[in-house]
Amino acid sequence: MPWKVRFRDKDFVGDEGWDPEFEFEVREALTDTQELPGSAEIVFLLKDARIDGGTVHESSDPDEFPFNGIHAHHPEFGEVFIFSGVPDEGEGQLIALYSATDFGDPPYNDERFTGDGS
Repeated sequence: MPWKVRFRDKDFVGDEGWDPEFEFEVREALTDTQELPGSAEIVFLLKDARIDGGTVHESSDPDEFPFNGIHAHHPEFGEVFIFSGVPDEGEGQLIALYSATDFGDPPYNDERFTGDGS
């Protein structure tokens, strides 16, 4: 289920519901792809089984946090960040942030999360 989020001072839609085939198709269409240096940690605040907020921590140390990411551009999604890794739950996870707000399911939250937990 997508949600609105602010990340690196820009507005994005966040989504953790992409299946592997769709992720592959998205990655095939990306341009200007760059691996992000370091690592990231993405912590969700849940309320009634929905994401009610979130925090993204970034580090220059590639081993400090469980997610590695890429930054790229997509013809339909716009600016894209894709974070993948194995957080504490022990299962592989993918979280995508993209700038196009008119693609797929609309974000469910009215107020955009700031990305820093507030």
